[in-house]
Amino acid sequence: MKTRHIQIDADTFEAVKAYVQRQFDTLSWWPTEGPEQAKNEYKVMCSNPAQLAHWCEKWLNGGQWRQLENDVRKKL
Repeated sequence: MKTRHIQIDADTFEAVKAYVQRQFDTLSWWPTEGPEQAKNEYKVMCSNPAQLAHWCEKWLNGGQWRQLENDVRKKL
C-alpha cells in the first residue's frame, strides 16, 4: 500500500519549492539517490504543482517526504 503524502497544489506549491531549493542549497548529497540528476530534473519540473508532485514522488524517500510535509505544514 502506498503512503499518502501532502497534496502539492496551488496552496502548497511555493512552500514545497522553497523547501526543495533549501535542501539543494545546503546539502550536496540531497536527495540521496542521484542528486545531480535530481537537481537537473527539478529545474525542468518545478514550474507547476503537477510536475513538482511527480518529481517528489520519483526522488524523495519516506523520511524526506516526512520532513517536507512537516516543513510545509508549519508554513500553512
